[in-house]
Amino acid sequence: MPAARFTTCSTLALLLTAACAELGHAANWAVTRVNHTLLTPPTGVTVAEMSGVTYVGEVDGLSRFIAAEETKGELIQFDLAFNAAGGIASVTNITPIDLVATNDFEGIAYTNPARNSVFLASENGVGLREVSLATGANLQNVTLPAVFANARANLSFESLTRAADGRAMWTANEQALTVDGPTATAAAGTTVRLLKLNVDGNAVTPSSQFAYQVDPIHGTSTLGSPQSGLSDLTLMPDGTLLALERSVAVTTPIYRDRIYEVDFTGVTDVSVAPYDAGLSGKSFTAVGKSLLWSGAIDAGLGQNMEGLTLGPRLPNGDWSLIGVVDNGDGSSGNTLVAFTAHLVPSADFNADGAIDGADFLQWQRGAGLAANATHQEGDANLDGKIDAADLNIWKAAFGGAAASAVQPIPEPVAATLAIIAIAAIHPRIKKPRSSIAGI
Repeated sequence: MPAARFTTCSTLALLLTAACAELGHAANWAVTRVNHTLLTPPTGVTVAEMSGVTYVGEVDGLSRFIAAEETKGELIQFDLAFNAAGGIASVTNITPIDLVATNDFEGIAYTNPARNSVFLASENGVGLREVSLATGANLQNVTLPAVFANARANLSFESLTRAADGRAMWTANEQALTVDGPTATAAAGTTVRLLKLNVDGNAVTPSSQFAYQVDPIHGTSTLGSPQSGLSDLTLMPDGTLLALERSVAVTTPIYRDRIYEVDFTGVTDVSVAPYDAGLSGKSFTAVGKSLLWSGAIDAGLGQNMEGLTLGPRLPNGDWSLIGVVDNGDGSSGNTLVAFTAHLVPSADFNADGAIDGADFLQWQRGAGLAANATHQEGDANLDGKIDAADLNIWKAAFGGAAASAVQPIPEPVAATLAIIAIAAIHPRIKKPRSSIAGI
């Protein structure tokens, strides 16, 4: 049974928690792996241990990205061309960008052309900083919540992503803080904290925190250094947050990556007391998650993919996702991985699993919104507007079940419990799904 959510549904806490973990939510996105290729630098340029990646924009007809490297005081810039399927067709213009600071840089997020900078997340020293791409100089260090001082060595800030409008960023620790619980094992996952950061101009302020349950290690062997953690976060154009998990074990495949869509419905903000002192021994509701993709990125033994970012929109309307691989293990290469993300239109605006009159009323109340509309307001195709196109999606689906990129399959016992759970909590599960913008 996937560890999708910790929650207390009713007085039937233990039974209903198991059932609720199976219910899930209708995912907004479907993700497909397309291909992978090696990044081969020119003579005189060394690339090593790419751990994060960010999309800069289009330059001379090519898509420009910048990757963070773990142990070097530099970033790596490169340009990609895509084929018709959204796969990587070529890698060119591989150029180092020198930094003043040297640190274990992990996550990376580009700001904008005017600022011409990136934010970098690190597992030691300064957890989050901004550096200039023009000079490599440090622009600012971000003060982070005190609870993250309880991070385990080399298991701190691994991830970073920034909203398209520049008003928010997200990061997380890789495995549990010492005050939040144990690290992952083959029997149980680990609980990490998703941290939202509000951005006002160039000022960055920590905001809400939410518990996220990482999957267990995918193999039982204790050889080597088996582990499972949250490697990166990616914000999609509609504000949906994706999470990249990476598990390594002596099994087949050695590396297993998983991409999840995060659901914030009914979650507990753990940035406040008593959770700000630790999660161990406390009751809370973690985010839900829907599996979008799982596997070995090379369709073989796997490689150590640590970074994932949203790329450009493709001619067919899908979006590109680009992953980078850390070659520090001796078996992985400087590999780039191409995925495509396809939007799954849904007229289930109140997230109750059915397309009916209640959803029409949601659409009717929001009709006419021309920008920044949310799914729960009636934006079925997630283009930021509520119009006839969204109504047509509702008409086509009226009377049916909500579309989903993934369909969780309950185990036999869980299926029975799910029936009990629905009967017990029916008045409370019919509520709009939380949008990230509203958190």
